[in-house]
Amino acid sequence: MAQSSNINILMGAGASTPFLPLLGNIEKLLNDAKNEAEREVQYKEYFNKVMLPNKGVISGSASGSDYDKAKEAYDGFFTTLSKVILQRKSTILSKQVNIFTTNIDVLMETSLERLLIEYNDGFSGKFTPTFSTANYKKSIQQRSLHFDHISEIPVFNIIKIHGSLTWEESGDKITFSHSLNHINNDTSKKTGKNFLTDYKKILVVNPEESKHLETVLNLYYYELLRMYSSEMEKENTTLFVIGFSMEDKHIREITLRAAKANPTLRIFICCSQTSENSMKIKMELQQHPNIQILVPDNPGDKFTLSYFTENILKKIVR
Repeated sequence: MAQSSNINILMGAGASTPFLPLLGNIEKLLNDAKNEAEREVQYKEYFNKVMLPNKGVISGSASGSDYDKAKEAYDGFFTTLSKVILQRKSTILSKQVNIFTTNIDVLMETSLERLLIEYNDGFSGKFTPTFSTANYKKSIQQRSLHFDHISEIPVFNIIKIHGSLTWEESGDKITFSHSLNHINNDTSKKTGKNFLTDYKKILVVNPEESKHLETVLNLYYYELLRMYSSEMEKENTTLFVIGFSMEDKHIREITLRAAKANPTLRIFICCSQTSENSMKIKMELQQHPNIQILVPDNPGDKFTLSYFTENILKKIVR
């Protein structure tokens, strides 16, 4: 199935656990906040628990069992998915996988760099990489030294719908921040306008219904949503959903609309047994026969990234 289709992954915060925690009802708390002071408390929790730890990932100082588990999960996922793509017999389909994610962390990019796997994060340029959605969907071909044999190399398109910690505003453009210098360790110690001035330098969509987007991020946010919609409308497409609760209204509506309009689209949503019923309701399963919920065999197991690799991807490779 996956070998003969356009493969897409929709990945949420659950994929980066246990290194980065799930913040539970932070969206509700932000939406219910009565004033800026209450909202600031939630922003600081998001900043301290989800954003700051990534500076250690970039510098190489991140450590501990939680980091090791997340690191191994991403490495195993990309290694196995690369094998799936390499085994493709069809020359019609490109050796590309689209990974749409609402995650703002750098665990995916650092894993791909570590594994020396080609990926496209939307940036072009060496000294001052600049982001553009036009940079996606570029194929990479390799020519052998002696016989001029040409083969396509697997490429992962990393499409961060909610922005990224590596994004930095430069005029009306987004440039790449190699060391996350715009994320100040002392930001959470500040209050009021001083805190918000630092916080707004980080180009991410905040986990709240109103989204509170800045102008430059607003443009790219909707362009990336359109990219997601466009990929879901393609014939013979498979979407795996991992670590994503489908609570984001914009993404859920696009997914349901595509499931209804595109009968060749197959969607597999991975979730725990405890959240299976609520997921069936959210995804209107009775109306969409091309959506399937995947749950672990054991009630206590969680459908983590590692579980997906072991029980789905490795079976495809075998």
